[in-house]
Amino acid sequence: MNTRILAGVALAALALAAPARAQTPDSAFAVSSGGQGLFRVNVDAGVLMGGTFDGDINGTGIPAEGSGTRAMWYPRKGAFRAGGINGTQWDAANIGNYSVAMGQDVRASADNATAFGLRSTAAQVSSFAAGEDNTASGAASVALGYHAHTNARQGSFVFSDRSSVDTLRAGVNHSANWRVSGGFRIFTSSNLSTGVTIQSGSVASNWGQSNAVISTSTGAYLGTDGVWHDVSDVRRKHLFEDVSGEDVLVRLRALPVRTWSYRVDDAGVRHIGPTAQDFHAVFGLGRDNVTIAPIDEGGVALSAIKALDARTTTQDARIQAVERDNAALRAENAELRARLERIEQMLQPKP
Repeated sequence: MNTRILAGVALAALALAAPARAQTPDSAFAVSSGGQGLFRVNVDAGVLMGGTFDGDINGTGIPAEGSGTRAMWYPRKGAFRAGGINGTQWDAANIGNYSVAMGQDVRASADNATAFGLRSTAAQVSSFAAGEDNTASGAASVALGYHAHTNARQGSFVFSDRSSVDTLRAGVNHSANWRVSGGFRIFTSSNLSTGVTIQSGSVASNWGQSNAVISTSTGAYLGTDGVWHDVSDVRRKHLFEDVSGEDVLVRLRALPVRTWSYRVDDAGVRHIGPTAQDFHAVFGLGRDNVTIAPIDEGGVALSAIKALDARTTTQDARIQAVERDNAALRAENAELRARLERIEQMLQPKP
């Protein structure tokens, strides 16, 4: 029997084994056994590999074990492997149900786990590891990049850059952990003109701030000195109006300033200042009545200080004038006293 006849017989057997509702595409090659379609190559180069999943508890149905280079479909576990390994990474005991591993020395030993790259391991259910020397050892955890390790923390995400051979590990469950020594950049516009940068502070940010740890496209940033810098560039401002310091002082007298605690804090944690509602009612500053911009509080304080300084300057001038008047009066009194003494001496009877 020649090759064409064999192919025709195999195709016919596969068609008979298919469900009645399925339409079998034209095949160039097909293989079946016991009425079950096992392998098919379509004329358009599409490939189908069938099989039956049963979990293969005893590990007897794996196509191959040990080291080597291969692409392997393991239907009894619904698992796929491609690449090469130097040990037992792709033995039945190290293959999870419905798992995928592709690359060099990668292992996906848990159910529904996925591993790609070089020496990466997905060791817990629904975990994902990709890159070089990464380990996803927590359930539904993700390890990406270089030497990232989810450290048996479920639901955690770890990304590690290639700046160090030290392993970055997740510290707690359900956390996102990043090592990005070149900075963490978030752009919020398609032309990259807005966003936030988190970086070491050793280089200028995307927005031009130097010595910044957190910088924003608005111009505000947290410096390496630990101080938050509000944007106050005159080129970003308009509609200037002068402020009456005396009016600010009058308004300040009406502003309640109390000590208080946030509801989320213990009673022993105290703060001092106005509420946003009172501040907005008195000064009408800011976007709303539930927040206070530090730059507005600072502006009110500076205006009040300037008003008090003006009062102090005026009072100093008045005090100096009074002191000069007092000095003149003291001099006059001294002169009058001297005259009185001379008169008294003249009026005394002579002996």
